[in-house]
Order: sequence, then C-alpha cells, then structure tokens
Amino acid sequence: MINLIYIGVIGLIFVLCLNYLFQKFPNSDIIDISEFLGGKFLKIIMGIIFIIFFFLVSYITLTDFANMIKTIYFDKSPLIFVLLYFMVGIIVANFVGFKSIVRTICFVVPFTLVSIILALLAVYNEFSLDKFSPFFGHNMQTTFLNGLLNIFSLYIVTYYYFLMPLLKDSFSFKKITTISYIISWLLLFFTVVSILTIFPITNDTEPLNSLYLLSRRIELGDFLKSLDALFILLWLISIFCYLSVSIFMIHRIFRKLTNITDEKMITLSTTSIFFGLCLIPFNIAISRFMENTVYRYLIIGLIFIGCFTILLLANLKFKFKKGSSSHK
Repeated sequence: MINLIYIGVIGLIFVLCLNYLFQKFPNSDIIDISEFLGGKFLKIIMGIIFIIFFFLVSYITLTDFANMIKTIYFDKSPLIFVLLYFMVGIIVANFVGFKSIVRTICFVVPFTLVSIILALLAVYNEFSLDKFSPFFGHNMQTTFLNGLLNIFSLYIVTYYYFLMPLLKDSFSFKKITTISYIISWLLLFFTVVSILTIFPITNDTEPLNSLYLLSRRIELGDFLKSLDALFILLWLISIFCYLSVSIFMIHRIFRKLTNITDEKMITLSTTSIFFGLCLIPFNIAISRFMENTVYRYLIIGLIFIGCFTILLLANLKFKFKKGSSSHK
C-alpha cells in the first residue's frame, strides 16, 4: 500500500517536471521535439518506435480482454467475432474524428469512477489491514527501490508527450495533465485496494480478470443483483476508447513521418495490421510474459527514461541556442 502511494507521489513529481519542460515547446509533441534535438534521423527513429509501441500495448490489452470476454460469454464462438467488434468501432471512431473520441471518454470516465467505488463498497465488510500487511513492505529496498518499477502502471503519462498540439490553448496543458493524472491514480488506488481485499494473493495464471470476479460480488439491494454484465459493458467501452486513441496516435505519428494530408486515409490499413496481430494464436504463458515483463520494462524504458531524457536534452539545447543568440 505504501508502495502505491509512493509511486503516486513520484509520478506526480514526474508530471510536474513534464509541465515545466514542455513550456519551451508549445504546440510540439515528443516527435517534434526529437526532430529539434537530433534532426530527421531521431524523429524517424522515435516515430517508428512509438508506432511499434502503440501497436504492441494495444495488442496486449485487446487480446487479454477479448479472451476474457470469449471465455465468459462466448466460449463456443470464434474469437474473431469479438475482435471484429472492436475493429469496426476503431474504424468508425477514427473516421468520425478525435473530438468524438474525447467526448466519449469524458462521458465514460465518471461511470468508471462510480464502478470502481461500487466495487470498493462491495468488499467493505471484508476489508482488513491484515490483508495489506506488511503495510510498509518487507524492507526498504522492496518498497522504495524495487517497488519503483511499479511506476509502469501510470501508463497515462504516455499521452502527455503527444497532448500539446491537440490543445486549443497550451496554457491548459498543466491543468489537464495534473487533473487526469490524479483521476488515473485514484482509479488505480481504489482498484488495487478492492482486489487485494478479496484476493490478497494474486495468481498471474488466472485467465479471468480479477475485476470481473470482483464485479460479481456487487449487489445493489434485491432489485439489482449480479451487475457483472453491466460492468463488462462499461469496461468494454473503456477499452474501445483506449484502443481508438492509440490507433489515432499511430495515425498522427505516421502523418508526421510521411507528410500525408489526412491520417484518415490510413485508418483501414492500420486497423487491418492491428487485426492481423490480434489473430496470432493466444498463449496464456506468452501473454503473461508480455504483460508482466515486456509491457513493464518497455513503458519504464521508453516513457519514463527515454522520452524524458530527450525532452531534458532538448531544453538544454534550446537554452544553449538562446544563450548563443543573445551574445551575438
């Protein structure tokens, strides 16, 4: 529990640092900043890396969720039917436009918060501090040093590197990033507390999502019982929004690398590639390795180390060039 609070504070400090470093680059994202720092070569390298990155994390998310849906509701149906639902939705969302995706997200987020709070209330009677012991971790190293690796769970930071050009006013960047980060951390905190209350020892090989098992325990009186289907629908829409944003980011990056006039032109191509990736036969061992190892270290290495280093060096270069200009 202390580790969760610890990475939350570290993450907030990181977001505040991003706000400061982005002040020198209004209307620029990490791809533009990479070009400023290292020219077209670094721009292309970072663009390709992020395209692969968004494809990979989207693949991990969708295959895990789609297989859970198939196992629970469509055990005898081919997985392709579940995947096609998401693919059609992604295509429609990206053709309609980013603003529509944002409106959907703003509509879904309050309900997501309510669902997590209901999940927490559902296990309130089973709450015990003993289930979170040792509260301060086994030792300082596991809690504060090794535990720092858990910062990968704050994946929302990824989108902050691409947010600035999408805003009407660059001055709102700090407000949006700070508020969205706090909301994201609260969702993570309530989710972890709820899950650990009934599953103090987690099993990485469990094929069903712990949140689904948690949702089955929620009852709102005699009238509303077994709300798991409603919660699945809510999470399905949330996953859909997440995937639509990720594919949109791929389009934005590809547009910067190729100078195409309209990223909607490649919507069918990118969605087809994504669909092909998701058709790779599902293996739970490989899936868990991707989630627990590849996903974790990729986010830490690229988002919290690599991109931050580029942003920091770009600020130093900007300061150096500005200082050189003032002396002339």
